[in-house]
Amino acid sequence: MIHFERSFDYQLIRRIMTHPRIFPHISDDYSPAMSEYRPVESGQIWYVIVRDIYPDAGPEEILGLWMFVPQNGVCWEVHTCLLPAAWGERGQRAARMLPDWIWENTHCQRIVTNVPTPNRLALHFALKAGMKIFGVNRESYLKHGVLCDQVMLGISKSEKQALFEAEMGLDCADDHPDGERSELCPQQ
Repeated sequence: MIHFERSFDYQLIRRIMTHPRIFPHISDDYSPAMSEYRPVESGQIWYVIVRDIYPDAGPEEILGLWMFVPQNGVCWEVHTCLLPAAWGERGQRAARMLPDWIWENTHCQRIVTNVPTPNRLALHFALKAGMKIFGVNRESYLKHGVLCDQVMLGISKSEKQALFEAEMGLDCADDHPDGERSELCPQQ
């Protein structure tokens, strides 16, 4: 069972972000060395730990974290740091569940991210999680001395609701002609 929780455990956050299979993908040419990296300690940043909890099957497993940085009250930028144990379907499932958790626990209405063009796996991951491309930030990321573009992606609460309705074949509009809403429709 996937479980999300906000964390202020900066030692755990640092261990995840500096994992040797993660840090090279979240750092650029101006980032500190992995040994010197410290996460920003601020109540404004939401570090969301994701765990896979197995009732009756042993201890929970930390899959990684997502870091949310509010751009304003309703638009939050997300950064993904999933450990190798989460690569594949477990991580994708968690990524598809994450927006609903954020929308239920914060004022956020839109989640955005920027993916450097050389990181094709991250771009594919974001698209498969339901994010949509809305732009390209040209020559905005420097890695190994190469200036590259970043693909800008996002998903809004209203877009995810429409996607859910389409996938389920539902009409969840409040003005449904017969006044009936499926019990599968999220309550407004």
